[in-house]
Amino acid sequence: MISRRGFVAGAAAVATGLPELAPAHEPQPSERVDRLVAALSLEEKIAQLNIPVVIPGEPGTSAVSTPEDQDHYVLGGLKHQDLVLGPGGGFFGLVNESLFGSIDVDHPKTPKEQAERHNALQKLALATKHRIPLLQISEGTHGSIGPGSTIFPEGLGLGATWSPELVSRVYGVVGAEARAVGIHAISTITAELNRDPRYGRAIWSFSEDPYLVSRYVETLVPAAQADLRTGPVVSLCTFPAESPNVGGLEGSSIELGERELRNIHLPPWKAGFGAGSLMTEASEQTIDGIPVHGSPKYLTEILRQELGFRGVVIANGFEGLVTDRVAATATKAGALALTAGIDIGLAWHDAFLTGLADAVRNGMISEALIDRAVRRVLTLKERLGLFENPYADPARARAIVNQPSHRKVALQAAQESMTLLRNEGGLLPLKPRARLAVIGPNAADARNLLGEYSAWPTFHAVPTILERLKATGHPITYAKGCETNGTDRSGIAAAVKAAKAADVAVVVLGEELKGGYFNPGRTNGELADIASLDLTGVQQELLEAVHQTGTPVVLVLVNGRPLSTTWAAERIPAILEAWLPGEEGAQAVADVLTGVTDPGGRLPITVPRSVGQLPMYYNIKDARAKADQYVDLPSTPLYPFGHGLSYTTFAISNVRLSTSRITRTGRTEVRAEIRNTGKRTGTAVLQLYVTDDEASVAVPEIQLRGFAKVGLLPGASVSVTIPLRADDLALIDANLERVVEPGSFTLRLGTSATALPHTLRLTVI
Repeated sequence: MISRRGFVAGAAAVATGLPELAPAHEPQPSERVDRLVAALSLEEKIAQLNIPVVIPGEPGTSAVSTPEDQDHYVLGGLKHQDLVLGPGGGFFGLVNESLFGSIDVDHPKTPKEQAERHNALQKLALATKHRIPLLQISEGTHGSIGPGSTIFPEGLGLGATWSPELVSRVYGVVGAEARAVGIHAISTITAELNRDPRYGRAIWSFSEDPYLVSRYVETLVPAAQADLRTGPVVSLCTFPAESPNVGGLEGSSIELGERELRNIHLPPWKAGFGAGSLMTEASEQTIDGIPVHGSPKYLTEILRQELGFRGVVIANGFEGLVTDRVAATATKAGALALTAGIDIGLAWHDAFLTGLADAVRNGMISEALIDRAVRRVLTLKERLGLFENPYADPARARAIVNQPSHRKVALQAAQESMTLLRNEGGLLPLKPRARLAVIGPNAADARNLLGEYSAWPTFHAVPTILERLKATGHPITYAKGCETNGTDRSGIAAAVKAAKAADVAVVVLGEELKGGYFNPGRTNGELADIASLDLTGVQQELLEAVHQTGTPVVLVLVNGRPLSTTWAAERIPAILEAWLPGEEGAQAVADVLTGVTDPGGRLPITVPRSVGQLPMYYNIKDARAKADQYVDLPSTPLYPFGHGLSYTTFAISNVRLSTSRITRTGRTEVRAEIRNTGKRTGTAVLQLYVTDDEASVAVPEIQLRGFAKVGLLPGASVSVTIPLRADDLALIDANLERVVEPGSFTLRLGTSATALPHTLRLTVI
């Protein structure tokens, strides 16, 4: 069973009384939308509210697994139990034929063919009685999902750039490529935080920090959506949180207090909805005992009334309402979900099919609630311009997808994501013509660079790290050594032999994501939670064997979650965190190792020494920050949030405030000078953290509240200004109200959460 995009079982319907929630403030529907809602039958309305995930494969794999099934759904008359549906509302993942590489596809559709298939379905839809166009949704986590699309760094890789401007350009490309082939909404753009790296779905998140994620989300939404006539809607996922879940396990509950939810987890959502996001996916989790799918508090009161969301809520976790025994039947689950505020079902689940029909017929809910959801869906289609022009331009799709300018953005994003964790003795950049032994399971594996939910297959070459290092002119010997998983040690001897004959050993280790859902060796991604953050398989043995040769080692990590490489941090002189860098990742790794570019990345997440330290993030409260050490381990992180080295050095000076006293609605500026004191061009990321010296409730010890990324030539200097508003100092008080309390604040400026040499004082009056 695929829990999030998956296969579901049926359930019988039972009528139960259910109170209806007063409607939230809604955008005024157009005359066309009102006219259509009045004309549609109940069965036609329910079809508009179901946009099923396309699970490719044999007939019967899903309700719309084959082109014939899809045509049938669009035209109307597809039967689910005793419900005969009207013309369908659209599809989720129609162009994702390989299920992210899980299924072999003999003849994957090119971008032009993707546009043509979408157009053929739209033509069928416009031939039906009410002429309602289809809404096509697909994943867009770090690239459009259609084969041939540009694949960017994923999750923490983009987060490590510390560049909202660059991330906005990335999603501008994602949006343009998606809309070009006929996709109207890109999903799984993650506004939630990575607070437990064991959790496989955390691979999509940018950072553990709400301020940093907020800056990314507020810039990427308008960049991707454009004017909604040329860009897709951004679907932020998954509201209000999918983690930290108990044990880091898929489907386990979230035990999170409301103050923590509001103070830490909600700010990125406020930023994204404020920037205009018109779609969000409801969390499948239970938060403090309340299943989100059935919660008016989360999906209407907080989402719409507090945060001002004015779009459509999609959902895929109806079975959780039954599993948690909140609803005894699918009918009750569907009624709860609709009442709570869910508009579109993705899972082809009884709850949002026969369950909705039975709930209306049995008087459990009013048809007016169905109408509310249908109005939202039709209004979104109208805002996208689909009633006037539902078609994609196949020629434009062929021209725009993965064009050279898009690959250039992918390369820049990969380069700026490269995070240098260690460089003892200046081993990097590599000396020209140094003899290299390139070793490890990810050295010659391009697919593991691409991450999860990436467009596969590609129609363009994706090079490996080995190939790009060979192109630098270094003499190279290659030995795989081992797999990312398993116990086969037979290749370690060849790796040792190669290392002994080399000047430097470049060992490329990490995680495996290729093969999608059905690869038993996959170590990260959805449905791939882990109980250890150590290197998998015998990779650690390989690394130790190569180190024992005495040849200097550069460790390159290819991974989507932080790994507890404690042994390496004590012995390996150079460690480069490459994340999941996308299709241009191999070039970016080669550029950084050889000094063509400076490593521009900084950690967007805290790296623990051991999984036993979890939960671990920099913005902990004082009680944890000042707690005793473990008996068997330091309580400090292996690498702190914000950490990352350059090939040059910098000096920060003349740190000051524009004003040291502000009102509770005022603002100030932190100003500083930074100079490149080294001999190479390099990148610095100045980070501003705030401490509330005395608060009415316990708050984090430090909180990121500003940053500036600058690139400088040798000897060059620049003035940096970081704005700080009084609202940036707000907290959630004992009454769960967001307030700015008067008092003293300590401001710290530096280069990571633990390297903050410059201190200022600010008073709020």
